[in-house]
Amino acid sequence: MTSLIELEPAAWSEKQFGACDLGDVRRTQRLVRYAQQMAEKPDASTPRQTEGWADCKAVYRLFKQSEVTFESVTDVHYRNTRTLPMARC
Repeated sequence: MTSLIELEPAAWSEKQFGACDLGDVRRTQRLVRYAQQMAEKPDASTPRQTEGWADCKAVYRLFKQSEVTFESVTDVHYRNTRTLPMARC
């Protein structure tokens, strides 16, 4: 069963994306931070999710990096999802 702590944006983003291999630990840290920001404001645009223009530009630069692909960002998330117990209907 998922705990309430795991549903907090900071804990969730670290668990889902903290082990991503993006070629540099700072990229992974940026991804985790942005995932938290997205979870806190899921209905907002990227500029409104981030804390300021510099933070927004950092996110845009992150996603321009050749190592930051759809697969590299989602791999750990998918593996975590596959290990969850199946829900009974």
